[in-house]
Amino acid sequence: MIDLHTHTSYSDGTWDVKTLLRNAQKMKVELLAITDHDTVKAHLELKENDYSKYYTGKIIVGAEFNCVFNNAKIELLGYNFDAVKMDKWIGKVYSAEQKRPNLMEEFHLLMNACHKNNIKVDDIVYKEDMGWPIDYIYESIKKYPENRKYFSDKEWNDIDHFFRCCTCNIDFPLYIDFSSQLPNAKQVSDEIRRLGGKVFLAHLFTYPLRNYKKYLDSLVKDNIIDGIETYYSKFTDDEINFVKDYCQKNNLYMSAGTDCHGDKKTDRKIGIGYGNMNVSIDLVKDWI
Repeated sequence: MIDLHTHTSYSDGTWDVKTLLRNAQKMKVELLAITDHDTVKAHLELKENDYSKYYTGKIIVGAEFNCVFNNAKIELLGYNFDAVKMDKWIGKVYSAEQKRPNLMEEFHLLMNACHKNNIKVDDIVYKEDMGWPIDYIYESIKKYPENRKYFSDKEWNDIDHFFRCCTCNIDFPLYIDFSSQLPNAKQVSDEIRRLGGKVFLAHLFTYPLRNYKKYLDSLVKDNIIDGIETYYSKFTDDEINFVKDYCQKNNLYMSAGTDCHGDKKTDRKIGIGYGNMNVSIDLVKDWI
């Protein structure tokens, strides 16, 4: 069994590295990637410590990078790159000093979009250390029944989908352009490859895109990706088959990951997702 998409407390997961490894061992995951958002601190910790008593499987270096491509905020998964050199690059591109004002800018962009589109929202007092702005804005929007008409059932009932629409769907009333805040996908892809790694598009169907094939075609044309995350906790069988077929026709590698965040969404378990992933290592033997 493999799991090439997991998070620790170095980004937005709840488990520290030891706890993640213990749980991977318990679930008999034989190949693991820790893919924290915009950081490789977990892998630097692994370099400094012998954690073989917690996990006996193989660990590959990984990270999940926030970036922008064709007006959509997406995530690229990088694997098998030089973690030490990547840490230095991340320090320049995704530094904490840059992120703090970005959260405030994101808050103001979302609030302005609400006002522009006559969406009722509270006068929220927001500070950068409060966390993600969408958590407060989404709950405020839902307090007012008159806002319901602006959103689909999925947008209204699922905060993750709601935020994805804010960042990926240019027709969404709260769409915001992240191109001034985040690196473009080409920049991220080039750096991963420069440091010896491979680049995969994460969780394709979590992005509310207009045309999935067209978007993938653009990524391939611009030489952004080496592969696509084919198996993912939320994917249906039809979605998995779509990605498998696309990869085969375009000579792309495949991967699989649960997007485990520890005690967040506890039903999404490491290795098996919502219970039925259990992907064989054979899927990735051509690129690991």
